[in-house]
Amino acid sequence: MSTTHPVPIVRYSPINPVPARRVGLRDPFRWLSSGWQSFAANWKPALVFGTVFAASGAAISLFAFSSPQLVFAFWSGFLLIAPILSMAIYHLALRHDRRETTSMRHYGKMLAGNATNSLLLTLLLALIMVAWIRTSTLVTAIYAGNLGSGFDLSGGLSSVDTIGLLIVLSAVGAVFAIATFSLLAWSMPMLARGRTDPVTAMVSSVRAVVTQPVPMLLWGGLVATLTLASMATFFVAFVVVFPWLGFATWQAYQDLFE
Repeated sequence: MSTTHPVPIVRYSPINPVPARRVGLRDPFRWLSSGWQSFAANWKPALVFGTVFAASGAAISLFAFSSPQLVFAFWSGFLLIAPILSMAIYHLALRHDRRETTSMRHYGKMLAGNATNSLLLTLLLALIMVAWIRTSTLVTAIYAGNLGSGFDLSGGLSSVDTIGLLIVLSAVGAVFAIATFSLLAWSMPMLARGRTDPVTAMVSSVRAVVTQPVPMLLWGGLVATLTLASMATFFVAFVVVFPWLGFATWQAYQDLFE
């Protein structure tokens, strides 16, 4: 009696990224303008999502001040709720484009339908945040070890050593920020649209950034500038900035992929 077993056939399906249109250096500013118009037309529900996001960021920041070497990593922690709230903003923008009415029931159905994708993106952001925290801790430990016992984080910006550490941490944070931007900038609205799977969406997002880095990094720079400015207000400005950027990102996604 034969004891051989049939060898299973493994079929490989290549990933086919969604092609992105070419955009120019003026387009990011036009996206912000269109996003503001959409925000003005939907300001009531938009402010609700913005308030939740801002309150979350302010609450998490309270824990960051006790660990200065991790402040940038902790500030990224509130972004863990960004996929869920962003999905709601994109859904609101989609219904606005279709001239359809919106309600909390619509948001509930949309969030339930995108629960898997939202949790996947949240998990990805969580892993990036953990890697950021570990890297920041390692950089701080190496920096302190090289300087010896004279290193002191309590000196504030008046200390040359502290300024040097903050510069290094900022550079490390920029690397993580660019990687996060490339993965999620366009994958989140693509998943909210419901036309592709998470892997294809993230590959398409990265490809769009890599193939036309100048306008993409300009857009990322505008987003980063508005984000840092909102942080400087202890996240109060996020009440408006978060939904505004959500509507602008949706407009950008349409120009790139729709």
